[in-house]
Amino acid sequence: MAAPLIPLSQQIPTGNSLYESYYKQVDPAYTGRVGASEAALFLKKSGLSDITLGKIWDLADPEGKGFLDKQGFYVALRLVACAQSGHEVTLSNLNLNMPPPKFHDTSSPLMVTPPSAEAHWAVRVEEKAKFDGIFESLLPINGLLSGDKVKPVLMNSKLPLDVLGRVWDLSDIDKDGHLDRDEFAVAMHLVYRALEKEPVPSALPPSLIPPSKRKKTVFPGAVPVLPASPPPKDSLRSTPSHGSVSSLNSTGSLSPKHSLKQTQPTVNWVVPVADKMRFDEIFLKTDLDLDGYVSGQEVKEIFMHSGLTQNLLAHIWALADTRQTGKLSKDQFALAMYFIQQKVSKGIDPPQVLSPDMVPPSERGTPGPDSSGSLGSGEFTGVKELDDISQEIAQLQREKYSLEQDIREKEEAIRQKTSEVQELQNDLDRETSSLQELEAQKQDAQDRLDEMDQQKAKLRDMLSDVRQKCQDETQMISSLKTQIQSQESDLKSQEDDLNRAKSELNRLQQEETQLEQSIQAGRVQLETIIKSLKSTQDEINQARSKLSQLHESRQEAHRSLEQCDQVLDGAHATSLTDLSDLSEGVSLAERGGFGAMVKVE
Repeated sequence: MAAPLIPLSQQIPTGNSLYESYYKQVDPAYTGRVGASEAALFLKKSGLSDITLGKIWDLADPEGKGFLDKQGFYVALRLVACAQSGHEVTLSNLNLNMPPPKFHDTSSPLMVTPPSAEAHWAVRVEEKAKFDGIFESLLPINGLLSGDKVKPVLMNSKLPLDVLGRVWDLSDIDKDGHLDRDEFAVAMHLVYRALEKEPVPSALPPSLIPPSKRKKTVFPGAVPVLPASPPPKDSLRSTPSHGSVSSLNSTGSLSPKHSLKQTQPTVNWVVPVADKMRFDEIFLKTDLDLDGYVSGQEVKEIFMHSGLTQNLLAHIWALADTRQTGKLSKDQFALAMYFIQQKVSKGIDPPQVLSPDMVPPSERGTPGPDSSGSLGSGEFTGVKELDDISQEIAQLQREKYSLEQDIREKEEAIRQKTSEVQELQNDLDRETSSLQELEAQKQDAQDRLDEMDQQKAKLRDMLSDVRQKCQDETQMISSLKTQIQSQESDLKSQEDDLNRAKSELNRLQQEETQLEQSIQAGRVQLETIIKSLKSTQDEINQARSKLSQLHESRQEAHRSLEQCDQVLDGAHATSLTDLSDLSEGVSLAERGGFGAMVKVE
């Protein structure tokens, strides 16, 4: 979680000449930006612990930018002064009246003279002898005690966990995760002082630094290793020392990293050095609470990303968790990652049990869970109450080991049940997948059915339109038939009229013949009427003229008959009524003409 922003009322003025000289050392070009590595290298000269320096960085860089501006660097210097003066490292103490910060460096304006080897050591001789006896009773390996061995001794003091964590951090002067004889004496001295209600200092006073440590260049609480080129987000809080104890974990155990001192002989380990360095980088990114261990929840995503089965991953975890604590140290995590890498890249299955070369170097030669009852045998020798408590703790530890055995058996049964449940879950997943496929097929069929319904509706509409058009065409045909029948009736009437006209014409022709006969008879009498012929010649001419007209009318009647014949063949004929009228006219004209001639005779 990001630290709170610095209130304006607590920001430090930039006119302090001492702070200006410090700032010039880390930013000689006055770029207004101090990187994490430059700030770390400078601030570690204050002699403060890693935890304190990490907290100072968080407060000075509240936004997590990975660098400090000038104001942020001033805040860091002020917080260093707070820690060195014994005040709590908080933003609320920035305005307290306190001495300026001090740094172990010849270039610092306030150079601190390192304590000489002959300086007085706060641990008295009689105390040192007593603490050495306790140290030997804990069975050190190569003159060193691991955190697991020191833990019961510190826990027997009943001090708060945060106080014990600070005691460990101060006493582990060279930050290797182990305590030698002098460092253990410092730890016990701090515990006894804390039991007498004396506060544990935030930084180890020079008088408590063992003479054997004063010749070394590593100051108490200094950061031993920093990355050469940290990323922008890298800061003091993300580069804890390998031996610091930032806190006590959820089980109350200390969190030292089990690294051997450089003076110890090198041992063979199946994990290659290059892979170990890579796994350590992953471990630092995964250890979110910075307790030196990773839980199953923290590494779950990394393990599952390998694609291995849960049963195999559980077996690898059980191999790596050599102490059955439910968490993995850095070396244990590297061993687990090595087994996973071997299985994924080369197909090599992890062993059923660890061979000697597979055991992490930090775990070799240390007592296992079955020897935990001997840890408290010599604790606080000479103090009856503490001895009784130690024996009681030893008994509880034996009971704890027995319970752990039962728990492991129960866990194995749970793992088997979990495997069965997983198989059932896999079957359920397969059935669910099949059901989903069937649902998808059903949906596809339903979609096709809906599409066919739409096509059917369209065809019905088209069929309805065709039927409507057929009905319209049928009505039109019926209308045409009625019209044709009417026209045929009219045509028949016209044919009747034409037949009557023909009959009339025949009658007229007969009359004409009769008239011609009359004329012949009249010619006999012509001589008798020759005298009157001249007078009636005009009338005869007129009669002839009318006769000529009658012939023309007759021709026209013939033409009309021809037209009627054409009408009967399919063409529309002229009105037969007109032909009848015309025949009647011709008949009348002929009768009129011949009548006139008769009248003349």
